[in-house]
Amino acid sequence: MKNCIKGIIFFLIIFQCSFIIAEEIPSFVTKEQRNAILRIKEISSENLHIKWDKKKDIVKFISGRLATSDKKSAVQLSKDFIKRNRVLFGIQDPEKEIEWDHTDSTPKGYFIQFKQKKGSLDVIGGKITVRVDKGIITTIANHFEPNIPVGVIPAISPEKAAAIAKTAVDISDQKFDGGLAILPWEEKFYLIYRIDFPFTSNPVPSRYRVYVDANNGSVILVENRVMHIDFATGTGIGVDGVLKTFDTYEKTGVFYLGNIPNSNRTFIKVRTYTANNTENLPGSIMTDSDNYWEDPAGVDAHFHGNLVHDFYQNNFGNFSWFFGSGFNTSGGITSTVHYGSAYDNAFWNGNQMVYGDGNTMFHPLSGSLDVVAHEIAHGITEAINNLVYCKESGALNESWSDVMGMLSSIEYGYDLPYWIGEGIMKIDETSGYEAYYTLRRMDDPSFRTDNYPENDYNPDNPLSSWGQPEHTTEQYHANCWPWTDYGGVHINSGIPNKAAYLITTNIGFEKAKQIYYYAMFYLSSDSQFVDARDAIEQTTIDLYGIGSELSAVQTAFDAVGIQ
Repeated sequence: MKNCIKGIIFFLIIFQCSFIIAEEIPSFVTKEQRNAILRIKEISSENLHIKWDKKKDIVKFISGRLATSDKKSAVQLSKDFIKRNRVLFGIQDPEKEIEWDHTDSTPKGYFIQFKQKKGSLDVIGGKITVRVDKGIITTIANHFEPNIPVGVIPAISPEKAAAIAKTAVDISDQKFDGGLAILPWEEKFYLIYRIDFPFTSNPVPSRYRVYVDANNGSVILVENRVMHIDFATGTGIGVDGVLKTFDTYEKTGVFYLGNIPNSNRTFIKVRTYTANNTENLPGSIMTDSDNYWEDPAGVDAHFHGNLVHDFYQNNFGNFSWFFGSGFNTSGGITSTVHYGSAYDNAFWNGNQMVYGDGNTMFHPLSGSLDVVAHEIAHGITEAINNLVYCKESGALNESWSDVMGMLSSIEYGYDLPYWIGEGIMKIDETSGYEAYYTLRRMDDPSFRTDNYPENDYNPDNPLSSWGQPEHTTEQYHANCWPWTDYGGVHINSGIPNKAAYLITTNIGFEKAKQIYYYAMFYLSSDSQFVDARDAIEQTTIDLYGIGSELSAVQTAFDAVGIQ
């Protein structure tokens, strides 16, 4: 490429080089953006792949051999590249508009996260992710918002915003955390107070986050960041009666349901508590006198917690960084069983997994591997991309948890890995309710392939349907409130779930699990379905190039209407 450029007049340079990468340079690209691409192309010894954001007229993804240096740190190399090519990303002043946030070290390189700023305020979801592998910038994912038409001076006080937030979620006399930020949401921009309330068990398990317009006091968005596995009656699992072995540790004749630290571990990686049918968390760590445990719920929470931990560590390397950002108060994977009285659900509360004993719908919750993997994945998602728990971003949050549950089940050879929670169902044991044999199906979200029409997804009544949509033509649309399943987070997750099933069966489990794990780093907190497609496509290119794997990914998303 360098040789074709040397000695040729400028207009011919543009003609020749744009011909080579014509698919990557649409008509709206400015002269400055085109020149930046050509500069990158000169030094890139590999194919340059670009995905454009046609709404913002900027690069959304770019990958290849973008830059390299053995003298600069990965962070400095990334900063310099972004600054030098800021026109591609919609940035005017890198010194003021982006700020290094954190770096995640993985076997596939460093994922360096820069957050967007407007003045002193964070732009929620505005970020740039740079992947640096062996000193080479290979991929950049751009979620920068180039035009934010709102100011940074609020019209109402934080106290007023907090009072509005408390009313919105019916909380009184509750401490809160709050601060100003910029919220891009549904193609609009808001100056907001983000009001975070701590976890509470009353009247239901909740960890509310309320976004209040700092100019007019309206409530833009409500999240409950206690992420259940289902929106109605929740999930639970039954103990299967199988004898299992797992790590414990002993102190002065007492055995504890945890993994004792060793020379390679500075924390207890998995430990299991009981709430003793109260709502106190984490409760008391489970103990035994002879190391033969007669509490099936505790055994399964601990056994499955270890399996999920090992699934991540064996497939994606040491992820101890996660314990510092996700499970930041427990120093490892903490589970609590026997939560509440006949509590028919399980959830992630921001620091740990919590499992009830089940009631009318489900058996005790901790015995199903995919349910445990689902809840742990909520913690991992929160640590990596913090997907907003509302509408499409919330449905992606739920879907990624289901996908990691499915992949964990495949990893350990479980039957029916494309079904979620089939081992916990109690209702299907009741005459007349045989149709409710599993909580969700990745292979058939709408449940239309079985012989039970009563469990089929009904787009005219989505909140009462057992099944889910598997195509965007049947997607549920609603505002973000508790009574709408926060805009359908457990309903619409069936759409990306079906795509994940198609991808996994078409390219194979080994490749699918790598793609879905590393694609999480390319998502932003407000990512939509199309952003998930773009992130998964880019990760596929990163790991396996432009070939049959990418074609399978594209075909899967086309099949569910995500384009």
